Amino acid sequence: MRKTEAEAPAVEMLSEGTALQPAKPQAVQPAAARLVAQVWSDFRSSASRERRSSARSLTWLSFLLLVVAPTLAAAYYTMFWASDRFVSEFRVAVRSIEPIKTGGMSDLFGFAGVSQAGNDSNAVVQYLQSRQAIEDLGGAKIIQPVYDDSSVDWFSRLRAGPPIEELTRYWDRMVDSYYESSTGTIIVRVSAFKPPDAYRIAAQLLANAEGLVNRLSERARHDSVAFAAQELSQAEARLTDVRAKLKVLQDQESILDPQKTAEMTLSLAAKLKEQIANKSAALSTQRAQLSADAPSVQATRDEIAGLQRELAKVEAQVTALPLKPNGGEKPLTSVLGAFQQLADDKVFAEKAYQSALTSLETARMDATKQQVYLATIVPPGLPEEASFPKPAREIALTFGVALAIWLIGLLGVHSVREHM
Repeated sequence: MRKTEAEAPAVEMLSEGTALQPAKPQAVQPAAARLVAQVWSDFRSSASRERRSSARSLTWLSFLLLVVAPTLAAAYYTMFWASDRFVSEFRVAVRSIEPIKTGGMSDLFGFAGVSQAGNDSNAVVQYLQSRQAIEDLGGAKIIQPVYDDSSVDWFSRLRAGPPIEELTRYWDRMVDSYYESSTGTIIVRVSAFKPPDAYRIAAQLLANAEGLVNRLSERARHDSVAFAAQELSQAEARLTDVRAKLKVLQDQESILDPQKTAEMTLSLAAKLKEQIANKSAALSTQRAQLSADAPSVQATRDEIAGLQRELAKVEAQVTALPLKPNGGEKPLTSVLGAFQQLADDKVFAEKAYQSALTSLETARMDATKQQVYLATIVPPGLPEEASFPKPAREIALTFGVALAIWLIGLLGVHSVREHM
């Protein structure tokens, strides 16, 4: 055999008697490392491809489960299973004969729209959605046959013999009512699975709502009359009490009108002073012509002294000084304040009584008129076309919602992977 060039040096070494040395591993180790690295890289690439393939599979699976499946279910339900739902709508408004004017700053800034009519409108909306509306219609025995029909699909049907709470929740789904404050209108939509049922329930609800507004108006009128009558009774009792106190004081002081008595007393005092002045002038004339102890002079002096005593007595009745230290007539000024207080109370009580009497008459006149009433703007109508289901709308809505949820979930998963 022909020796290779690699074998030639080895033969020469053997021929020279050189000992045979094993090959050093330094040249083998880099090749092994590269081989291991290559194998590991291939393994990671394969695992990465498998993970990517698995992730794509899970993504498409989630899309099928979360988007396609609900959309197909909605399509099947709305197109082949869902029962037709008919809606009868009516629109009403609560009106008052005389608009309520609050006055002041509320009118200036436009806040006067919140009136009793608005409160009554909200009360009507709450009533139409309440348990009382169901009971006024006849309760479960009237509602059950309408919504518990074998022709109605399972999801829309009212189950037999439900408790009143469940019936009320179902009623809230079938009757939609709300108050539109911008127009002051109450809008009510009644849903049923047959057009005559929707129309019949809507018409009955309209009649019941009108009855509710009439009862609220009647209650308000009754309360107004009752309040006015109560105010009149209180004013009459106050006036009677003041008159009784005034009579007692008049009996105690033996004076009917202290003001007039004081005026008469002052007038009498003025006359006495005038007489005293005349007698004093006459006395001066007599003393110029007669002696001091003349009978006529003495008589004039006695008359002046009598007039002065009478004047002192009259003035004592008016002033706060008693006529006698230990008793006697009571000074007029000491009782004038008590009389004046009672007189003022009497005037106030009489005016309050007249005002209460006028208010009662006004309330009774208003009670004969219906202040608040329900005006029908759009009466209930017999529906001809089903408002639900609308397959295109329902399918598009389901697809849009499912797609949005799926995308949000997908973004969340990617965000978690990036942070791992």
